[in-house]
Amino acid sequence: MDIFAVAWLPFVLLIGVWFWFARRNGMQARGSSGSTMIELYEQQVAETRRMNGFLERIATSLEKREK
Repeated sequence: MDIFAVAWLPFVLLIGVWFWFARRNGMQARGSSGSTMIELYEQQVAETRRMNGFLERIATSLEKREK
């Protein structure tokens, strides 16, 4: 059992370090524009809401024309 643990220790340690770096840098990662991933996501959400507003106005306008 002891040899088994020693054999897997480097692999487990490598995965642990990888997770640590991923959690530490994950949401602070910078895109090509210099913005963090969270900032890019918030910009995308705002743009989607703006586009939905435009589409709703177009749909309302088309419904009024049909009546």
